[in-house]
Amino acid sequence: MTLRLPGRYYRLYPTIDSPLGHAEDDLELGLDDTALLIVDVYGAGFDDDVPEGLDGIYEVDEATRDMVRNKIRPVKDAARAIGLPTVYLTNYLSPGIDEGNEWRNMSQRVCDVDVLTAWKPPTPILEHSKVIAPDDDDVLIRKQYYSGFHETELDSALRNRGVRNLVVVGFDSRVCLGTTVTDALYRNYRVVVLRDCVSTFEFPETREGGWANFMAIRHIECNVGYTSTAEDFRAACATVDVA
Repeated sequence: MTLRLPGRYYRLYPTIDSPLGHAEDDLELGLDDTALLIVDVYGAGFDDDVPEGLDGIYEVDEATRDMVRNKIRPVKDAARAIGLPTVYLTNYLSPGIDEGNEWRNMSQRVCDVDVLTAWKPPTPILEHSKVIAPDDDDVLIRKQYYSGFHETELDSALRNRGVRNLVVVGFDSRVCLGTTVTDALYRNYRVVVLRDCVSTFEFPETREGGWANFMAIRHIECNVGYTSTAEDFRAACATVDVA
């Protein structure tokens, strides 16, 4: 049985100055070799009651809250209805992080966040909101750095389940999600990112027009795989007869 999903990509030929632009393939994703990958949709800020401690870079804006509740959650429900496995990636404070760690030092100077204290559990920063928390039969992979494949069991978890295709949602389209899908390509997975289920932080210079996220999606369509939408994915799932 297959899931038929339109996959958008971007054509750079015949020349960089005059590219043909977007095109679509009619993708056929096997139900037995496809998984939903939810990247870094953590934080206790997506439920009705938002706890204290989610401020600064961890503050949840309304657009992101709406995306999680009204796009990503329904995508997960649609995937579950047709039997696709769901794999979560989430950050945690690994034993490999100490005061001399360069990633920790970068976080301090760029984000004013010391993960050695801010990420020490329990913390609402890394807890899952009830609306999108993993179910008992979902796969949860914890990572320290951006890519979900770096020093984790993600590749083994996918290959042990025969996964060949990844439908991907979550954050951040330039950083954690972006590096994870790039590493997925390196490992020969076919990637389909649901482009209305991802976002990135915008700089003051890119905020109007959402250009940082635009470029992240364009990069994926040019250099990694395909994109589609939550509506297309849910519609494709609705046509699958699993009775």
